[in-house]
Amino acid sequence: MPAQWEEIALRKRQERGAKIPKEWELGPEIQPMPEDVTGIPRSCGILTEKELDITENYDARSIVDAVVGGRWTAEEIAVAFCKRAAIAQQLVNCLTEIFFDQAIERARYLDRYLQEHGKPVGPLHGLPISLKDSFSLPGLASTVGLTSRSFTLAQEHSVLSSMLHSAGAVLYVKTTTPQAQLALDTHSALWGRTCNPHNTALSAGGSSGGEAALIAMRGSVLGVGSDMAGSIRIPASCCGIYGVKPTTRRVPRQGTETVEIPGTHYAGLATVVGPIAGSLGDCRWFFEVVQSLEPWRYDAQVLPYSPLPPAGKQRLNIGILINNGITAPLPPVASMLNEVRRALATAGHSVELVSLKEFSKAFAIATGFMTLNGNRQLWDSMAAIEEPWSPWLAARMKRRDAKPTALDDYYKLLHSKQQVETAFLKGLWERGEDKPRLDVIICPTSGHPTTKHDEGGTMDWVVPWNLVDYPAGVMPVRTVSEADLEMELSEPSLGRWDDGCRKLWKKETRRSFVGAPMAVQVVGRKGGDGELCNTMEIIDDALRHGKGSVTTSSTSKL
Repeated sequence: MPAQWEEIALRKRQERGAKIPKEWELGPEIQPMPEDVTGIPRSCGILTEKELDITENYDARSIVDAVVGGRWTAEEIAVAFCKRAAIAQQLVNCLTEIFFDQAIERARYLDRYLQEHGKPVGPLHGLPISLKDSFSLPGLASTVGLTSRSFTLAQEHSVLSSMLHSAGAVLYVKTTTPQAQLALDTHSALWGRTCNPHNTALSAGGSSGGEAALIAMRGSVLGVGSDMAGSIRIPASCCGIYGVKPTTRRVPRQGTETVEIPGTHYAGLATVVGPIAGSLGDCRWFFEVVQSLEPWRYDAQVLPYSPLPPAGKQRLNIGILINNGITAPLPPVASMLNEVRRALATAGHSVELVSLKEFSKAFAIATGFMTLNGNRQLWDSMAAIEEPWSPWLAARMKRRDAKPTALDDYYKLLHSKQQVETAFLKGLWERGEDKPRLDVIICPTSGHPTTKHDEGGTMDWVVPWNLVDYPAGVMPVRTVSEADLEMELSEPSLGRWDDGCRKLWKKETRRSFVGAPMAVQVVGRKGGDGELCNTMEIIDDALRHGKGSVTTSSTSKL
């Protein structure tokens, strides 16, 4: 007899599958399935030439301009992206809630409104936007990968989804997360595994892995994820796209589902909401639109802030961090960082290596905040229906039945955090008048490239930036090449975390990395979200189009 969780999960998956129209189902001609499935939407015959054009050749802002300008209707746009999202779901398993019918009806309403009033509903008029599963939408579940929440339906919008809807967006899908949004590989007993479109044997990252996979498939051009410990940046890095984690209290989070204890959101590490997209321009535009909608009027935790500044200086002072004292970049990542360094210098930017000895301390403090209560409520809800952990979590989760962290110990953690914040400020940004003021820091998102499922995933390069509340984004650079496989480790291990990373570079298994996306992380000053977006666009242009460009034709699709 199936366990209770299995019966619930089967019903939920059947409900999801029934939402894909028969005429949008893939046929047997796609077999045998290639490792890289990004070309199947073009070859499968489901999308028309117009729909291929719409979904492949335009960014979010261009789509809105085309609808408002009368080139396409919102309905044409909605149908195109609903079709492509359906294809993506069948290839990489990236969706949770599917509501194509409502989305297409919404698009028809927007077309009628534009025709009758001669103006758009708002700045997002007719744009399909995908949402991570944690965002509440009326009548839909937000399972966050937990079977026990499969049929608990939201009564109202989250603040952000309501704002996007009011601004003219067409909401049409929600995307997969790992169990409880706690893993760096998107897999759950409820939904199964989400795969990387560039190589389905590789991880899509987590916890916004479904969002990143959908956008890499061009089933969406702009989506919304969340990030407490790399959950926007790691999936975007794994899937070869862009993502930005803003400073806290910029983008509304109220009304999203989580497993944290109510009231503990700002207890040390705060989850933030940000864009994942196919272009940096769309990430910046997302922030511009959200700011223009005055989110502080609807979410009491959001602070008022000014519009993003226009692009300023063109010559940047850039610090590159290649040693965090925890995990050293494996040879392909180290080589990629050196290529980035040379390309930026060739483009005329000032580039210097920086170090920060407190980085490992920041990682330890962040880990302390994440394990304050041992996730006891989560363990209890899993046990109630005998739901198993996903492989990634099963290898890492331990039940803690000890008492909650004592208040005095919590205060010590907070004090340590404050000390680290001061150390980061002085070590990176206020280094004295004899040193140039840095505009941004560049570092990897991980010591290793995108790994096979359940293998990799450390937060040491990402979560310290959450702890000190610095905005950070990722941009794709290139993929792992055959030449990278010839490089060997040359330095001694930094410790147990580094040991785990180095094990991935065994000669007999490293070939699995070939073709895996690699990205850089760009970090700005606290509150400097606009400046970060500006500098990221300058850096991205230098890496792609400058004299020392790093990207090649083989990776241009990333």
